[in-house]
Amino acid sequence: MFKKILLATDGSELSNKAIQSTLQFAKEHGSKVIGLSVATIYPYYPVYGVEGINSEFVAAIHKEAAKNVQQIALSAVSFGVDVEIHVVEGASPHEEIIKAADTYHCDAIFMASHGRKGLDKFLLGSEAQKVLVHSKLPVTIFK
Repeated sequence: MFKKILLATDGSELSNKAIQSTLQFAKEHGSKVIGLSVATIYPYYPVYGVEGINSEFVAAIHKEAAKNVQQIALSAVSFGVDVEIHVVEGASPHEEIIKAADTYHCDAIFMASHGRKGLDKFLLGSEAQKVLVHSKLPVTIFK
């Protein structure tokens, strides 16, 4: 079915459930999983008085993304699934997810339906929805 699945995570509780479901699917179908977390660096701040992005801020975002994707690697061991993990940086998570799926020659994208809540979701929109709309690959969304 799918030889290589891109599994995107943002570290949310729902993403963690998607990790487990994806790894079970991969185990049953002999698929390799490419784990991805996007270190999202927005080029603007919607908060008055915050100007520019400092290196400590970027480092903290990368550290969190690395922690998120490491969860895929740790879980893959218990499932016995072949996994490769990556952290990419970008201002548009859905674009980075689609680009990574192409870069790593994936057959499908699996991800959670949402990770953001409240004002972030309203302002930034659903990345899963954007992946669904723009991806040429099959996309499986976990709710």
